[in-house]
Amino acid sequence: MSWRERKAFLQFATGCSSLPPGGLANLHPRLTVVRKVDAGDGSYPSVNTCVHYLKLPEYSCKEVLRERLLAA
Repeated sequence: MSWRERKAFLQFATGCSSLPPGGLANLHPRLTVVRKVDAGDGSYPSVNTCVHYLKLPEYSCKEVLRERLLAA
């Protein structure tokens, strides 16, 4: 991912435009990634930014994951 894409992902997943000093290790609450049940390639990731909770469907390949994250 490019710097711009990483920044956009961070904003999407946490609601924050930058990491705290010390990086992800100092992000509280910690970023939690879970599988989005009963969702596939046609579904998009969803988040709860207040608690840094990222729900990802089980995609068929990395390319679909990347496309959906960039679109979200």
